Amino acid sequence: MDKLRVRVYNVRFGDAILVSVPDRSAGGEPQTRHILIDVGNVLSGEGGDDVVFRPVIENVLEVLDGRPLDLYVMTHEHLDHVQGLLHASHRLGLTLEVRHAWLTGSAAAEYYDTYPDARKRLLDYEDIKRLLQASPERETPWMHTMMLNNNPRSTAKCVEYLRNLADDTAYVYRGCDLDDKHPFREARFHIWAPEEDTSDYYGRFEPMALGVTRGDDPDSEPTLTMPTPPSGVDAGAFYNLVESRRSGYVDNLLAIDRAANNTSVVFCLEWRGWKLLFPGDAEHRSWKTMDKHDQLEPVHFLKASHHGSHTGLPRPDLLDKILPMPPPDDRRRRAVVSTYPDTYKDVPDKDLLDTELTPRCEVQYIEKGTVPDGGHLPDLEFEG
Repeated sequence: MDKLRVRVYNVRFGDAILVSVPDRSAGGEPQTRHILIDVGNVLSGEGGDDVVFRPVIENVLEVLDGRPLDLYVMTHEHLDHVQGLLHASHRLGLTLEVRHAWLTGSAAAEYYDTYPDARKRLLDYEDIKRLLQASPERETPWMHTMMLNNNPRSTAKCVEYLRNLADDTAYVYRGCDLDDKHPFREARFHIWAPEEDTSDYYGRFEPMALGVTRGDDPDSEPTLTMPTPPSGVDAGAFYNLVESRRSGYVDNLLAIDRAANNTSVVFCLEWRGWKLLFPGDAEHRSWKTMDKHDQLEPVHFLKASHHGSHTGLPRPDLLDKILPMPPPDDRRRRAVVSTYPDTYKDVPDKDLLDTELTPRCEVQYIEKGTVPDGGHLPDLEFEG
């Protein structure tokens, strides 16, 4: 009997997943095809050690055995999902040959020209960066990691590399035409998210009056200045307002991070009655939108979104649609959480996962101590 295999690698805090799918050639001969999802980790702390990438890519190349990768999927533009292949190619000399690639729509070079409202609703990352440079005491270790992971300049280099990785690159979204965008003959793919126009994911940003200035020298460090209250305005109230708006950078940084997560490519792979769901880092807004468009349905495998955070796990009423109790058939339900301790506060949220996810399926964690760095969990197998 044929077996579909899911291999989840330990890249510390990040994602790297290889899916091997029994299929057939144009002539009908049996053939195994492979899908690689993401490959990346954060840029700071123990969760971002790049030593993991060599054994991961070497193992992928060993599995491919000289053949090109059939499909690469970049779920979204965060460094813990996108930087691994660029690092492997430029630093290690390990490059994959790829036939097809799917990238989230907002990664297209012309995306913001096509959807200007999405650009308008993005907060300027550089404003927050300048504020933290001018008053570094505001930057906690958690914020430092968030700033690195959302740095558009670093991300842009990785995304540019991934745009040119494959012979054929498609920017996918719910409702897009997947014909000729993959070579699979038996497996079926369903894109659940994101929207083609992602501006709705950005929500509302807080107004900020930062009072950050630079000197005449372009290389000078930014400084924090206090604006003067307008005539007739109470000085105490004015300064309280300025500080309140400066403090809004935390909420805005979180909004930037959530927006990128919610543009994740969420796809369901269906093979011989099995349904496997790979949601990237989709958070509550994306899950709510998927439900609005009647995308949610029972699956047999879930890659836990956003490394097992409380914002990545669907609300219980939506989780009921994905992993209902009791199950609609007698096939095993399984989930995998890829994470690393102390990278982000309360990620993973094990209390929530134990309460909501564990009763519905078998849950495995790939984290510190489960398998060696760059290694992988025992393959999850789906017989068909």
